[in-house]
Amino acid sequence: MTEDKQKPANDSLKKSKARLALVQILFQIEFNQASAKTALNEFLSERLDEEIDGLAIADLDQKLLLELYKGITEDRELLNDMLISVLDKSWPLHRLDPVLRLVMVAGAYEIQQRVDTPVKVIISEYVDVAHAFLGDKETAMVNGCLDRLAHGLRKDEFSK
Repeated sequence: MTEDKQKPANDSLKKSKARLALVQILFQIEFNQASAKTALNEFLSERLDEEIDGLAIADLDQKLLLELYKGITEDRELLNDMLISVLDKSWPLHRLDPVLRLVMVAGAYEIQQRVDTPVKVIISEYVDVAHAFLGDKETAMVNGCLDRLAHGLRKDEFSK
């Protein structure tokens, strides 16, 4: 019985690690001008022994990481537009801290595409990712923006 209870928690931790790694890879692409393929390959071959926010990432969910990475790189313009629609007009997307923007882009992708994952779980995961890289103000902004986006895209989950 104990093994059954540990497996979902372990799977959840692997997914959390994939999300943390994803933001780092997206940052490499955007700000170190690494090609998308190079950044991903380098991360998977050279950086899996690192820790992010105290978590060893070697056993991250690579399938989830690759799915998110591919979807985000393909849908980036649409995701940016979705975020613009929920951001306060005094905070245009280009004014946001780069890591804050990447965390929200990743969260927006999952909210839009991964309907198999409860939206409250997705928001919570990206709030945790924000905590790993950002301060409380930015983390609150992630929570608020993703919540507004989720209410627009997945209303049915909030009416239950």
